[in-house]
Amino acid sequence: MLNIYKSNKIEVITELLAKELIISPPFLTEKLDVAVPNYFLGKWLWDQITISNQISALYEFKTISSYTEALLTKIFPAIDMGVWNFDSIKWGIIDSFEELNSYKESLPLSNWINKYLNNKKLIDGDIHNLSKKIANNFIEYLIFRPEMIANWHRYELSSGNLFNNLDSNEYWQPILYKLLEKKMPVNPPCLFMIDIINNIKKLQNEKNILPRQIYIISDNNLSRLHVSFYSKLAEFTKVNLYLLSAGDNLWNRINSLEGEVDFSSIESKFNLNSSNIEKIFGKFGANYQKLIEETSNIENVKIINNSIYIDPTFSFTSKKDIPLINQIQKRLIDNNQDDFIIDEKDESIIFREHFNQLSQLEYVRNKVIEILENCNDVEYSDIAIVSPQTSLIKPYLRYIFNNELINGQKLPYLFLEENYEDSSNVFNFLLDIIELANEKITLEKIEYFLSKKVNQNIFDFDIAEKNEIILILNEVGFHWGLDTNERLGDEKNTLEWCINRITLGLVYDKEFCLDGSNLQSFSPKNTSLDLNKWVKILIQLKQYINLLRGSFNYKGWVERIKFILNNIKNYNENFNLDICEINRILDNYLISSISDQAIVLNVFREILITCINNFKYRNQSYINKILVSDIEKVRLIPRKIIFLINMNSIYYPRLSSNENINLLNKKYLLGDPSIFDREKYFFLELLISCRKQLIVSWVNNDKDNKILDISFPIKELINYFESFLSVKQRKSIIKYFDYKKQEVVNPINSNSLKSNYNLIKKIDWEEKFFDTKDFKLSELLYWFKTPQLYWLNKKNISPKGIFMHHPDEEYVSNLQKFQLVTKVIQKLEIDNYDIIDKLKNLNINEQFLENGIIAPRNSIFTKEKEIQNLLGSLVENLSNDKNIKRVYVKSNSNKEEYFISDNVVIELIHSKLSLKSLSEAWIKLLFISSLEKKITKTKVIFRKENQYKSEILQTPGQLQSKKILEEYINIFKNYSDKCLPLPPESTYKYVEAKMQLKNEKKAFSDRWNGNKTFTKGERDNSVIQMCFGNKKEGDFFFGNDEFDDLSCRLYAPLFEALKNK
Repeated sequence: MLNIYKSNKIEVITELLAKELIISPPFLTEKLDVAVPNYFLGKWLWDQITISNQISALYEFKTISSYTEALLTKIFPAIDMGVWNFDSIKWGIIDSFEELNSYKESLPLSNWINKYLNNKKLIDGDIHNLSKKIANNFIEYLIFRPEMIANWHRYELSSGNLFNNLDSNEYWQPILYKLLEKKMPVNPPCLFMIDIINNIKKLQNEKNILPRQIYIISDNNLSRLHVSFYSKLAEFTKVNLYLLSAGDNLWNRINSLEGEVDFSSIESKFNLNSSNIEKIFGKFGANYQKLIEETSNIENVKIINNSIYIDPTFSFTSKKDIPLINQIQKRLIDNNQDDFIIDEKDESIIFREHFNQLSQLEYVRNKVIEILENCNDVEYSDIAIVSPQTSLIKPYLRYIFNNELINGQKLPYLFLEENYEDSSNVFNFLLDIIELANEKITLEKIEYFLSKKVNQNIFDFDIAEKNEIILILNEVGFHWGLDTNERLGDEKNTLEWCINRITLGLVYDKEFCLDGSNLQSFSPKNTSLDLNKWVKILIQLKQYINLLRGSFNYKGWVERIKFILNNIKNYNENFNLDICEINRILDNYLISSISDQAIVLNVFREILITCINNFKYRNQSYINKILVSDIEKVRLIPRKIIFLINMNSIYYPRLSSNENINLLNKKYLLGDPSIFDREKYFFLELLISCRKQLIVSWVNNDKDNKILDISFPIKELINYFESFLSVKQRKSIIKYFDYKKQEVVNPINSNSLKSNYNLIKKIDWEEKFFDTKDFKLSELLYWFKTPQLYWLNKKNISPKGIFMHHPDEEYVSNLQKFQLVTKVIQKLEIDNYDIIDKLKNLNINEQFLENGIIAPRNSIFTKEKEIQNLLGSLVENLSNDKNIKRVYVKSNSNKEEYFISDNVVIELIHSKLSLKSLSEAWIKLLFISSLEKKITKTKVIFRKENQYKSEILQTPGQLQSKKILEEYINIFKNYSDKCLPLPPESTYKYVEAKMQLKNEKKAFSDRWNGNKTFTKGERDNSVIQMCFGNKKEGDFFFGNDEFDDLSCRLYAPLFEALKNK
């Protein structure tokens, strides 16, 4: 018998299960398993049932897939049901590519497979990504199309029946499956489940192998296969299915089509005619209810339905006192159409727009403080911060919630799914050293690596030592490159060369030069550093980087990682437990790994992160902490206060990225994994889990000032609310961002964030004269582009990497186009004599395939044309520049790479022209023209929208270039140890207006403050805020004559160079 219990409250489901476990307890020696949607809900249920029954019973919560595998293993004890996992399928697919290539049906994958075979079976990022996409699809087929898998299993490769209901360009999929199946020791679990469903009577004489009771807590996401399987088992054992449901009869209430849903209609997908919340968000839940009903009819299963919906308004004596959120929850249950009664002070649901991520989390933080101060019944553990992708907010949230110096207090919080990398110093060190090994080694990258606390702990040094060794490396002459290999035979100014110079200085008291070598001993003056210790650190760093440069099979990579871990263990015993755990995880993954092909470093890094993060820290303390989680993980766990943030269209709801090759999309069936509809249903589940207040928010701008749209379903919901709210109610419930005034995030009399914090209270304009002959060009370039960031990093106050955000975009996005074009250009290199011809004859479609970009059929030609036009505009800009040559210009310890055509420097930038990129081109022009009379100008080629454009910087002549450069060096040396009091973009606008005889102060203020046209002012930049605060007005800077003088000295020559083009 199948017992179905439906409720709108997880607490009711928990109590039902707790009572069931008392009535029908497991035997003393029996371990009872309960199927749950995810581990986190399982842990919450375990805690609640333990409290309710006052006993910690011998039961375990498992995901439905793990639970089903364990059950099948009981029925078929000789079969390993865990073989068909994601990793085994992925590596099996890669191993099958060579054999697949022998079939003519493999043509759609021929570009990838040929690349793989031509590269001696090297597993690069493209091959790895392709195999992951296919593996994900195959796993979905195993769960949601078991009949298709059974058909593929039944027929041989030579049979035409293998391709039933497939188009010719899809034939490669069953062939690849057959090749994969040959490599697996057993058939997939779905075939065993089908066998049981079709031959259930076979189990009649073996009832003892089934558990006496089966408990499944479902989140409306069981597949048709699972529903059929457990419905059949209900003929021989008790099966209790507990469903958390927003309301009953959703299928009829949202007027879905009978039998199947048409996804080709935009109106169907976005519910443009929605008139209630169910229609906006409830489709997935409605389909699941219909699936249960249909399956029970088909399988002829006896079902007992138990609907236990709790009225969320029953505890209120007066209707006018019922919060809006409770009224909505009640309407979802009984579909009543009574008018909402809304008190003017009702804040149970709030929609709030924010300027950017920082302002959003500042608001959250201060709202938390306000709630805790005003509500005695709310604790930290009653609050949840929920986001579509928590990984995007982690750095922001840590910065806002942890900074006691700025905020006055810390807020306790817990990321529900804490990755291993969030807790392990050693793992973070490995990721950092891999990242370093994958790049050109520069002083800036070494400084950034050494600035991280985790790396300081590994090598046992402090920030003061770091600052001193960076100065010494600068002084000894380090420019770039690890050794002669990286600099193509040029030893001088590499890290190895510098280490050798310092080592000679330790050996010889006086200056010493090796015969026949340009290697001279170096002994820094007035240093407190233990140079013997630092030589050892730098040698180890160099050894690790060299060790990780190359391509090896997984076993080879593990050997290298273990060598590094063993060195760390010998160097510092504090990390022994961490190292042992990582070694164990790597060994376990090695056992399950199939492929023995070579893997590039980037792919190994991804594999390392995946296998390490599969190990979860599960003994975290949940006591009185704010819960921070993805919607998917936490939506069923009740909380009094829920902040649902980042509800922008690029994050929520997601669209499937495998639509064009996933066979599930040929025809939708009830129970199919529609990511779009499922994520919309998450909102309903979160809504019914909220007990007091739900605050929904989104941002207008990302970190790059790109305008972001509100999520379409949330916009629909707001429209629905606006249809019955009065004007006054709208203002209190729906709060849009006001660009004319700052957001008020600080409640009166609360210990909240003071948004006018800053490091610079008073500007120091005093300057000295420095020797300008000795300077580091790379340092000058870095400072001139970002003077405030340079100063912060030098003070070890580094926001670098904190506010990173890379939204996932579907199909051929602008990001992919940018990466593709950049990759193509870097591969060709503009100093190639035939670059014009190569660009003209480039096959864009092949480049899509080679770079792992799978575009929908209806967009591939459009995107191909866009990139052709883009490259065409690049050809046009390069066509007048003949014989582009790559040259290296040296002066003292400085060496810089240039591309030159007929005395014109060519700077190619694959992004829009910014003041930063223009500044870099300008400094490089001054450097080369101060040494070379013949240089006339720099041609900066840059991207603007979908075209390449060019801008000319005219050289001021050799003598004037030298003079300007010396002026810049002197300013740099004055303002490297103190913050340059000129916000670059606003100051450049000031100088530009002044030179054009316009209102320079207005120009500064417009860029500094921002407005509706620009949307964001320079003072909103996190680095600028850190230095000057976000409440300073322009008078703070130009209220002094020195500002005008310094501004003109810095930016007037650049403006003149642009004007005189």
